[in-house]
Amino acid sequence: MRKKGQKLTAIMLGLAMTAGMTACGDKETNTNVTPQPTKPAAQPTTDPSSGGEPTPDTPQPTEVPEKYRDLGGLDILIADWWSGPEGEAKTQQEEDTRAYRKEIQAKYNFTIKQQGIGGWGDHQETFTLGTMANDPAGQIFCMDQGFIAKPFANNLFYNLSSLETLDFTEEKWNRTVLDLMTAPDGNIYGMATGKPEPRCGVFWNKRLFEEAGLDRDLPYDLQANGEWNWEKFEELCGKLTRDIDGDGVTDTYAMMSFSPDLFNALVVCNNGQYIGMDENGQYYNDINTPQFLEALQYGVKLIEKGYEMPTPEGAEWDCFIGMFHDAKVAMTFAEEHKVGTWADMDDDFGFVMAPAGPQGTNKQVFKDNIFVIPSCFTDADYVNKIAFAYNLYTNPTPGYEDDDDWKTGYYPMFRDERAVDETLVMMYEEGRGELWYLPAVYGTEYGDIVFNVYGLWQTPAEKIEEVNAKWQSFIDDANMR
Repeated sequence: MRKKGQKLTAIMLGLAMTAGMTACGDKETNTNVTPQPTKPAAQPTTDPSSGGEPTPDTPQPTEVPEKYRDLGGLDILIADWWSGPEGEAKTQQEEDTRAYRKEIQAKYNFTIKQQGIGGWGDHQETFTLGTMANDPAGQIFCMDQGFIAKPFANNLFYNLSSLETLDFTEEKWNRTVLDLMTAPDGNIYGMATGKPEPRCGVFWNKRLFEEAGLDRDLPYDLQANGEWNWEKFEELCGKLTRDIDGDGVTDTYAMMSFSPDLFNALVVCNNGQYIGMDENGQYYNDINTPQFLEALQYGVKLIEKGYEMPTPEGAEWDCFIGMFHDAKVAMTFAEEHKVGTWADMDDDFGFVMAPAGPQGTNKQVFKDNIFVIPSCFTDADYVNKIAFAYNLYTNPTPGYEDDDDWKTGYYPMFRDERAVDETLVMMYEEGRGELWYLPAVYGTEYGDIVFNVYGLWQTPAEKIEEVNAKWQSFIDDANMR
């Protein structure tokens, strides 16, 4: 039988051997790290504690064991890649949350803060090398979904199911994250609280729609009427790809997108996925289904018809952001958080879900950040104390427990209310969100398939056949965890 997990790269093994593999136990890790926050586009909270009137009563944990009533000055750092010093509280809810957190830290004798320890691009390596060297930069790490596969495969996440101070049946926990981070052995290795984030959809430039003879809000109306599908989308692409001056050169294109955003949206909206999980908790390969192939072929069709703007010579990989911002393209498939990159855009824009394929409906893929504890901590009592404090820290602020005013923070980010009241609300409807397990299977990447297909270097069928056996071996390894 093959050993559980994947082997680390030679460079990481070398670093780990240099540092030594002694257990870090319950030592206080060094959190004196100079923050270098790289803050992403502003995003509203989806924590259920927003809105409402506070009450003076602080919720008390039930039957707190004596050993957790005084945490002995425990210092906890939640490490991410964006958080900086706290500014002034902007709302009463934010002020009350800070007061609640200050109160629990004094009551149970601990300190906790969330802080950036470097940039997004370095975060996975910082976590991995620190954990392997038994000197992690924090007690809890926030991880992008794209960061979890390798450390998950190499058992670098603590088994949270073993902790008595966490109860994952509580309503506050994000179920999609818990499901993703539940390994085939049934144990949970990552967590998050609050609503899942809204994700993939289509942004469009309202001025370019009008100039093409289209109603500026047409995608909203098609979505509301249940007519926002591939057929309508392709029809719009034909009208939005324009040679304005008649010189035979396209002046504005219908669309330009990051290839995984484009193909992932088409796949999920045609009832497809890359990797699934069966009723026995086992991952399975799902790229051989007709609906998956059909989605990729439809994306290729849009590119071959000239609706997708080709990447200019020498341009950066993320040039699609600027092309939409500067009105070179009328539409882009993108995740909702990209809205922050267009905050200063001259033209107004709208946002709808991705169009439905013939085998599916309008859907999105949940893709939330994940909070983990390094597995190098070997003292269970120490980790239980960390988890006890984090559990208190993430509780709804007293007086805000039942509030569902999650939309408030989104309104200022968009140019119209329909993006929030219709599209984001629709994304939270039952059956509109899917959890994909590819981020949990080390060795698999969306780009393994979509990059060459997007570039028209291989057909979808050729690429699927090429990666199929390799992916199956990675899935088999992951099922041994």
